[in-house]
Amino acid sequence: MAGHETTELWLIRHGESEANADGRLQGQSDFPLTARGHQQARSLGESLRRKTFASLYTSDLQRAADTADAIARALDLPAVQDPRLREIDTGDWSGLTAEEARERFPEEWKRWESRDPDLRRGGGESYRDACARVTLCLMELAARHPGERVLVVFHGAVIRAYLAWVMDLPLSRIFHLTVSNASVSRVRPFMSAIPGDQPRSGRILCINDLAHLRDPAMVSGG
Repeated sequence: MAGHETTELWLIRHGESEANADGRLQGQSDFPLTARGHQQARSLGESLRRKTFASLYTSDLQRAADTADAIARALDLPAVQDPRLREIDTGDWSGLTAEEARERFPEEWKRWESRDPDLRRGGGESYRDACARVTLCLMELAARHPGERVLVVFHGAVIRAYLAWVMDLPLSRIFHLTVSNASVSRVRPFMSAIPGDQPRSGRILCINDLAHLRDPAMVSGG
């Protein structure tokens, strides 16, 4: 494991999408970036030019892939798509506003209000399942690049779920974490956090860095 402790994952949420702007759930439905989302992606790419990255991975959903393409052009680094990085699948809730979901799925909504991590909204995926899927993928990607920086462009809900996993938090607490559009969160997944007979690895260096979006009008999403 020599060198693994300094491996860094730079977790990037995609730029603002049309569904973000309209206040609609997306899940694994494909929504394009807004004009502001494209601008956020370009600004992020420019801000990363001065850093060195071993690789760039992205969800294959359009909003993430287009964000990654802007970064890839800035860094001259190919964007490798991996469908395991997709957002949590919200099933028949996808495309709905919160009010619409409450009206159409009243029983599920009651469980949702309690933040039940095993709820599969609209027949989709639970937060527990999505967290396991994305965490396994991220650990695999990180293991390919010991001692290097790796960019990963994907989605807000699963980024929060992974951060909660690193901190050993209940998944019901992920809604206390803000991961905005085009934000950067940095993690060293193999760095020891707690020594002892049952050590736990993973240290978070920052969450929701938006310093590259210097114009307040460019900041969106929470």
